[in-house]
Amino acid sequence: MAVEVLARIPGPASTTAAPRTLVLVAHGTRRSSAVPLLERTAGRVGELLPGTEVRHGWVEFQRPSAAEALAGDADPVVVPFFLGGGYHVEHDLPRLMSEHGSGTITAHLGPEPIVVEAAAQRLREALAREGADLTELDGVVLAAAGSRRRGPVAEVETAARELARLLGVPVRPAYLSAARPGVREAIRRWRAGGVRSIAVAAYLLAEGRFSRALHSADADVVSAPLGDHPAIAELVARRYRAAIGQHSRPERLRG
Repeated sequence: MAVEVLARIPGPASTTAAPRTLVLVAHGTRRSSAVPLLERTAGRVGELLPGTEVRHGWVEFQRPSAAEALAGDADPVVVPFFLGGGYHVEHDLPRLMSEHGSGTITAHLGPEPIVVEAAAQRLREALAREGADLTELDGVVLAAAGSRRRGPVAEVETAARELARLLGVPVRPAYLSAARPGVREAIRRWRAGGVRSIAVAAYLLAEGRFSRALHSADADVVSAPLGDHPAIAELVARRYRAAIGQHSRPERLRG
């Protein structure tokens, strides 16, 4: 079972029944097109958690910053809007929460089954737009951002195995930076081995430089990123519910 609550920094005892604030924290980009995605997700999460204030902020590049989103709240629940558990999740967010002084950091979003199911749906949608279906595919490359850390790479490998189970088609993980094989390299190797019809399933949250690069990787079909999928908002809400249900449990809880 995935980690639901990574760390808890005790805050002052509450004398009211007001729900704790949920703060979605994403990486941030120099491209303003990423702003609406996080705002839309926060809005959907708010609909799933009536009465809960849902804020959002970024680790870098964009405003409000994560620190600004946390400001003024004594005991927030922070949900990392990341598919992989890389440096920002493992180091930046715990440091930020320590500086803030109280609150809970939940697990990031991947590779939960609900996320992989969303990736499978995105791929089916992309195939349908081309008038095709899964029976016409020889293989799928699950394309992730990549990391130099073994943990996030292992998570993508787990997601690839689950996606292969869901689709009934061979799936290989590949990366857009930092890890090997690269997406182009994975497709080239597969074609050299005689595999003809290859799709790319984007294991990414937002449209951007990485998602655009997938369209020049020599795949027959490329699916859309996951960020606007309702399953992502549902998983964020699930993380929040688990956090407030584990309010008095010790640090580094594991299922």
